[in-house]
Amino acid sequence: MNYTEFRQAMACLVDKDGLVAGANVHGFGTRIDTQVSRPILNAWVNFSDSKYDANGNLLNNYPWDYNVTHALEILWTNDWYNHTTYPTLAGLLTAYTSGGNSLPAGSVVYPPGHRRAGSPIDTIFAYVRIDHPPRKEAGENLANHMRSIGISVSIPGPVVPLTQVFVYHEYDIYTAGWSLGRFPTYFYSMYTPASIYPGGPNIYMISDANLTYHATLEYLNATSPAQSMAEAMICQDIIVQQAMIVPLYSSASYIAYRTGTVGVINFRGYGLTAGLEYTFMNAKTAPYSPPMTITYGTLNPPEQINPIFHNWAWDYEAVESMFSGPMAVNPYNPSVLGKSPAGGDMPWMAYDWNWQLSNFTGGGGLGNSSIAYTNMANVTFWFRHDITWQDGVPFTVEDYNYTIFLDEAYGDSWGYSDMAHVVNFIKWDNWTCSLYFDMPSYYALYTANNGIVPQHIYKYIAIPADAGSGNSVTGLHGEWPGKDCNSSEILQGAPFTYSQLTGSGGEQYTWIGTGMWQYSPSTYVSGVGGGLLCNAYPGFWMKITQGDIDFRYYWDSTTPPSGGSYVIGLTDLVLLANAYGTSGNGHAVPFKLGGQGVWEPGCNIAPPAGTVGLPDLVTLALNYGKTWGSNP
Repeated sequence: MNYTEFRQAMACLVDKDGLVAGANVHGFGTRIDTQVSRPILNAWVNFSDSKYDANGNLLNNYPWDYNVTHALEILWTNDWYNHTTYPTLAGLLTAYTSGGNSLPAGSVVYPPGHRRAGSPIDTIFAYVRIDHPPRKEAGENLANHMRSIGISVSIPGPVVPLTQVFVYHEYDIYTAGWSLGRFPTYFYSMYTPASIYPGGPNIYMISDANLTYHATLEYLNATSPAQSMAEAMICQDIIVQQAMIVPLYSSASYIAYRTGTVGVINFRGYGLTAGLEYTFMNAKTAPYSPPMTITYGTLNPPEQINPIFHNWAWDYEAVESMFSGPMAVNPYNPSVLGKSPAGGDMPWMAYDWNWQLSNFTGGGGLGNSSIAYTNMANVTFWFRHDITWQDGVPFTVEDYNYTIFLDEAYGDSWGYSDMAHVVNFIKWDNWTCSLYFDMPSYYALYTANNGIVPQHIYKYIAIPADAGSGNSVTGLHGEWPGKDCNSSEILQGAPFTYSQLTGSGGEQYTWIGTGMWQYSPSTYVSGVGGGLLCNAYPGFWMKITQGDIDFRYYWDSTTPPSGGSYVIGLTDLVLLANAYGTSGNGHAVPFKLGGQGVWEPGCNIAPPAGTVGLPDLVTLALNYGKTWGSNP
């Protein structure tokens, strides 16, 4: 797999269009030829390396499209077939077709220059995720095509040993699946040596100097969105041309919920599974009776509701309902950099922020002496003054500072790779702070946007001596923070005992957040069929106006710290007009406003739920011009 031409040939054996249209995907996916999810991130896609353009028109720019003949040509030209047995390419192609589109096992041999040149290549080990039917189909389809051209392939099973893949890297091919986030900054985190370590995200062991150079410019050293997008195009071209991976498709899906629940926000490109602070903040039962219990299902039950160590999407959805961060995402423009209403960045715990380049002398990370930094990122946040933790304790930026400290202290924390770049923290007052980074990146604004945890609780759980190694299993680890610590790790003066923290009731102490949902003590059940119960937090700072559908925030000025508010106005009328008469079912051109069956985000606000109609217009008209979410 270290030979570029061999990877290119394998890429030609992957029938992407067939997989998308096949029995497991059923067309609910958009083909991708680069590492950028579509269609939500179309602006970042390098279509010069893609078969189709943003509108589905044929470009034929992907060089390794499904073509078995092309795969045979590549391998024969580069001497992967014995030229004594197959002296001409035409002879190889004839042998393939006359053999029933198949060549004998062992036909593919090591090329000149290899220490075993001319010998049949070793069996290829393809780890195929049989627990996920689309990945199973993709892996087995590729393996069968490889066998047909004379390559021996083994698919170990029945369960993929993830340790072999992620820790020991003992595999040749792996059918992976990723959730790639809001911005494609993962070229640095997934495809450079910075992430080649046991358990790291670079499962392909890619190490290419040119790719690393441009990926660093795309993320660590990007001082503007324009620079980042330009470098992302170059990264895609390098990865595609060298066939470092074979992207297949971005999944599409529908999420069902009871039609009696109105006011639910459908995020463009993300459905209901992102930004839960918006999704259920305005949810009510028709016709606006007292709130009912909202039962929210996830693909799997939460395994680790731990704001420091959560791993899976279903864990995060539970964590996000209780814990908050400085910024939020505009559901209409989730992938657009910059402040709303034009961009996708909106206030949440912080009502404003500022990014700039600065010279400073910082701590150089935990335990390091002072280091002088030149022209590095400096981010200032102005937090609301009226935020309280769900136990009534006021929030201050000391909590934010302590969260960053914890993420840096634990080598396996969810935010370690981001927070490790924070080298200095300055508290200006209880609600204003500045973060200094060891990188000039524009994305410094987003790297420290994880959920903030309560210092007045977490400070009593000692940090293990081996926390920095990433191998610790105590301290804040566990289904909830502290569950797996030992008695010596509970510091004297803690507001809880060791048994209270680590036992079945421990979650009521450590699941204290600032979000709109508050954990109901002793309701968490782990395992299949498990879940937890949360109640609306009455002290939540964000107050809303009945009938709102606009989540575009308008600042009062352009100079931070600037106040502002959400406004129910003209943009709402436009959205509603475009979506009038539509619902969440039926075939539609993806994300086209007003298309048949398209449910534009936020439009279905009034009964009868399920179809945008006259009651929605009436509800909007009664609330037109109102503002909400104004900062203190």
